[in-house]
Amino acid sequence: MSDSAGRSLEHSAQQVLRQQFAGVLSTHSVEYPGYPFGSVVPFCLDESGQPLILISGLAQHTRNLVANPKVALTLLEKVDGNIQQDARLTLLADAVEVASPEACAERYYRHFPDTRGYHDQLDFRFFRLKVLQLRYIAGFGRMQWLAPDDVLLGNPFTPEREAAMVGHMNEDHADALRRYCDQADIDHTGKEVTMAGMDGQGMTLRVGDCLHFIPFERPVTTADQARSVLVDMARR
Repeated sequence: MSDSAGRSLEHSAQQVLRQQFAGVLSTHSVEYPGYPFGSVVPFCLDESGQPLILISGLAQHTRNLVANPKVALTLLEKVDGNIQQDARLTLLADAVEVASPEACAERYYRHFPDTRGYHDQLDFRFFRLKVLQLRYIAGFGRMQWLAPDDVLLGNPFTPEREAAMVGHMNEDHADALRRYCDQADIDHTGKEVTMAGMDGQGMTLRVGDCLHFIPFERPVTTADQARSVLVDMARR
């Protein structure tokens, strides 16, 4: 099934998931049994393509999902004009605490540097949302249930390889990062631009306090391919 732009709904859902970095987390209320409880949480994707959240042990939603790990995360592509024409994606998932969060913590902190150290200095815990099913609405009358394999894409790079490539771009290619912003019409005037993440489909840039996903011109699976596409995009 395709949306109005001719893309498959699966591909469009992938883009919504990659372009959003916060959503409404719905949990089962402990305080008021039988009622859902919604809260806004930031997230990034882990190496398997699953959403990764960092939440306080004191938060109401943490108490809720510890008691019942069945949650939903709802993402909106944008809010502009008629909201029924805006794409939205709801992920049904089980929240699973990350037992050894060191590798995924570094990726999360690159996306949200203000939270660095929360998990080992404060009472914050990492949870992975293990997605069971997704509901994608591309607009009025265009909707479909999707399986995780239709939408979730794993990162071809290990956390160590990704961290090395991201570090290299931030240390040696600041000008290229700004060119990528120009190409994507992202205003970076007077703002710090850093790369927060890279996977087989594109890169995430942190511009000031905002995150932006910029897709590659072609998918990559190796560091050499990533280097080639980044050079091509910088020269364009």
